Amino acid sequence: MNRVSLKQVAYEKIKNLILENQICHDRQITELELNKTLQVGRAPIREALNLLSKDGLVQLIPNRGAFLRRFSPHDLIQIYQIREVLDPLAARQAIERADLLELERIEKKYISRDITDWESGRQFSKELHSFIYRSSGNPFLSAVFEDLQLKNEVSWNSLWNLWKKAPQTRAMEKRRKEHLAIIQSLKKRDAQKAEANSREHISNALQDLLRMISA
Repeated sequence: MNRVSLKQVAYEKIKNLILENQICHDRQITELELNKTLQVGRAPIREALNLLSKDGLVQLIPNRGAFLRRFSPHDLIQIYQIREVLDPLAARQAIERADLLELERIEKKYISRDITDWESGRQFSKELHSFIYRSSGNPFLSAVFEDLQLKNEVSWNSLWNLWKKAPQTRAMEKRRKEHLAIIQSLKKRDAQKAEANSREHISNALQDLLRMISA
C-alpha cells in the first residue's frame, strides 16, 4: 500500500477507536501504542493524528503529545443549535430525492429494535439523518453534517457517565416517535411536515439535553 493509503487506513482505525470510546481522555495517545494495536507504521499514524487534529477530535500539545479532545456539554449544545437550523433544510430538500425503498428498510429495522437499547438507537439516528442529508442532493450540506455528526458522537462519549445517571426511558420514547414522524412525512413527500418534524425533533432533543445537564 502507498503512503497515502496507509495514512487513510490509520486515520479510519484511530477514528473508530475514538468513536467506540476505546481511547480515554486522560492518557496521552502514543504512536508506539497505536503501532502495536493497529499494526500500522508510526509515520502514517503520525500523519493520521494530524488529520484528526484538523477534524477537531485530537489535540496536539507541544512538548506533551497527542490527547483526545474533551467535549463539554456546551459544545454539544452548540452542535444541536446548528442542527436545529440545518436538519429542517436537509429534510425539505430530501423530499423529492429520498429513495422510499431505502427509507422503508430503515423504518423496518428501527421498529424492530429494542427501545431500551441506547447504542442501537444512536446508530439508527445516525443512519436516518445521514440518509436525509445525502438525499438532500447538496454535498456541502452533507459535508457539514458529517463533521457535526462526528463531533456529536464523541461529545456523547464524553457525557456517557452523565447520561447513565439520568432516567432516559421517556426521552428515548420521544426520540422514537419523532424519528417515525420524520419518516412518515418523507414517505408522503410532505416537505412542510418533514421540515417541521425535523425542527421539532432537534429542538426537543436539545431541551432534554439541557434538562439532563441542569439535573
